[in-house]
Amino acid sequence: MHLDDLFGEGKTRMAKKPVSLSNGRSWPSRGAAIDYFRDLRDRYPVGATVSDPADHDDLMALVRRYDMCGLDGPSKIGVGVDRFETRLNITNGGRNVGFWVVRLDGSETDFSFIRAVNETPKGVHDQLVDACRTVVQAELQSARIAFFAMYADQSGSVVCAVSGERISERDCGLEYAWRGFSELVGDFAVAQGWQDGIPEGVLSAPADAQTTTSFASPSHAAAFREFHRTTARIRVVSRKIVRRQQNRLQTGMEGEYLEL
Repeated sequence: MHLDDLFGEGKTRMAKKPVSLSNGRSWPSRGAAIDYFRDLRDRYPVGATVSDPADHDDLMALVRRYDMCGLDGPSKIGVGVDRFETRLNITNGGRNVGFWVVRLDGSETDFSFIRAVNETPKGVHDQLVDACRTVVQAELQSARIAFFAMYADQSGSVVCAVSGERISERDCGLEYAWRGFSELVGDFAVAQGWQDGIPEGVLSAPADAQTTTSFASPSHAAAFREFHRTTARIRVVSRKIVRRQQNRLQTGMEGEYLEL
């Protein structure tokens, strides 16, 4: 795999493609199918069993599509599906509600309804980004706490590095200055000599209930942690700016970086 493919260069927008499942359900586009399953998920509270037989049937057809595409890891159906549940997934400080399969033998695993609809496995670079984010998540949280302890005023707020407004710890996000996190991961891959692809065995193999990829070897995790400490420049900003800037600080005030 070439570096351009690994780091997602040259991607083009895909044309609308109808989606049909084995139970006869169909939608005019992938987007429409994704919206349908998102609405299905949101009809159930977190931790609930998908109790409507029609909803169960639709999810069963979707997970068959997932397995038939060979997206990643062991079969989601396995020995057979007893039920589907909605659960809260917490990965790298983020939260999302997803579907889980509970099998007849009591084993269980998550699956992505979006990837099942799109028939696309998570890209190698995205898996590497997940692994790298896992490595530094605890350190980032500690650095944010220390930043507020050092710079917060009596109200507990600090100055947003972009807008200049005062923000609380609850309303803050972390922004990578000049080089976004995904770009730093790309730089790390190049430094490791992985321009033509991630070597076999670097990343964890897909497995049941694995909601994110990790490094298989502690040495690679340690290498990225040190790379991140020496190259990342991170500021505390408002959450709304993090969403708008998409992990890249374009403009802003001179201010303090996090100490990693």
